[in-house]
Amino acid sequence: MEYFTFSGYEGKLLPAVLWRPEGDLKAVLQVTHGMTEHMGRYEKLAQYLAPMGIAVAGFDLRGHGKNEGDPHVAAMGEGGWAASLEDMRLFFLELRRQFPEAPHYMLGFSLGSFLLREYLSKWPENIAGAVIMGTGHQPGWLLSILIGILGGQVKKAGADGTTDLVRQLSFGTYNARFKPNRTSADWLCANDEALDAYLADPLVRQEISAGLFRDLLSAMKRTVSCAGWKKALPVLLLAGQEDPVGDFGKGACRFHDRMRRDGLRDITFQFFPEARHDLLHEACAEQVCHCIADWLEGKH
Repeated sequence: MEYFTFSGYEGKLLPAVLWRPEGDLKAVLQVTHGMTEHMGRYEKLAQYLAPMGIAVAGFDLRGHGKNEGDPHVAAMGEGGWAASLEDMRLFFLELRRQFPEAPHYMLGFSLGSFLLREYLSKWPENIAGAVIMGTGHQPGWLLSILIGILGGQVKKAGADGTTDLVRQLSFGTYNARFKPNRTSADWLCANDEALDAYLADPLVRQEISAGLFRDLLSAMKRTVSCAGWKKALPVLLLAGQEDPVGDFGKGACRFHDRMRRDGLRDITFQFFPEARHDLLHEACAEQVCHCIADWLEGKH
């Protein structure tokens, strides 16, 4: 496990981590983490994949984890979404420089899934396959209404600030589906031990800014289509049956169907019954890791 500082877009210094197998390297998996969390939460996945010869690497997104900013609010700043896509591209090139012969896979979870979906439309070349987790597919008209509302909240609190309405429209809406609530983040996972560790993690920023929520919804609207993706790109789509981000399975199914309509030919889709949003910290986490490992092993 190696910590290092990565020089991202316009020289932005970002904390990064690489888990390197002890034996022969067979593949590289670049991870883009979810909203409010950080790359340290992917250690168990990396430890599961390392014996297979798969290196796992990623960086803390702007306004997340070890980066500067309000430790309670995840916020990328104005232009942060586009900059984060460029960060992903530069990180990809750095990993290609270090491991030029290894096939390069990408994994995106939650917020990271939408960044990855947009990335695959902009830079589809040289990606051996994509793992998409905790994603969704919302109607464009609904997203447009919410984006308009959030524009007003950005004017009120600034791009990096938050409001009660932002809390209500985001995590509050998700959590309401699991009343009576034990915590403010019951929607994340049903595994109490893992959820308590998440809530106690000092690197987790448990709220999101008005600007980041607006940018996320805008990206959801842009990434409805997969028309720019490589048609032969292998995709592993994983979803929890009780995930509110994926509309309790319906949104993940809609996205799967859209990929099919847009011509993707190699899609593996797996649901995990009773699992909520954060599959890698649910009771089924080992099964999820095994699914990812089997899929990767079958692709290289």
